[in-house]
Amino acid sequence: MDKLHIVCVDENVEITFKLLHDLAPLSDLVTVHQYNSADKALSGIKELDKHGEFVAVVVSNIITCSESGAPLLEVIADDPDFRFTKRVLITDNPSKDVLSHAINVAHISRFYEFDWDAEVLLQQARSLVTKYVFAKGLDYHKYQALLDYETILKRMRRNG
Repeated sequence: MDKLHIVCVDENVEITFKLLHDLAPLSDLVTVHQYNSADKALSGIKELDKHGEFVAVVVSNIITCSESGAPLLEVIADDPDFRFTKRVLITDNPSKDVLSHAINVAHISRFYEFDWDAEVLLQQARSLVTKYVFAKGLDYHKYQALLDYETILKRMRRNG
């Protein structure tokens, strides 16, 4: 079974450590990666993709890639190789402009402030991984122990 990946990115090591800790219950079937720069994260994401691995979710603060000058989540949103990858913004600056830009340009799936609720983050990550598996056309039975049953049921009801 191909392993799914969640990538966590923030310049503050304490933030990425908290993300790793909060997402640890998913680690049986998902590899959670920690990066402290957008460039290293993008390089790691592209390396995983090159080896046929699946980057299901990227959780990132507003961190800019040096090559493009654009925030990491925007770079991923613009890359057709990652069109199914779910993007989550974490920030301590939830201004209207920041959120509007993240929604309209980076097409984020979720947003959390730094004082997020660990249980909510875990449940939403599970839901986003489930949506990724279906969007990517993967056999969801392989990942059933990890996936969010409510999301599966909603999808089955919608698709008849």
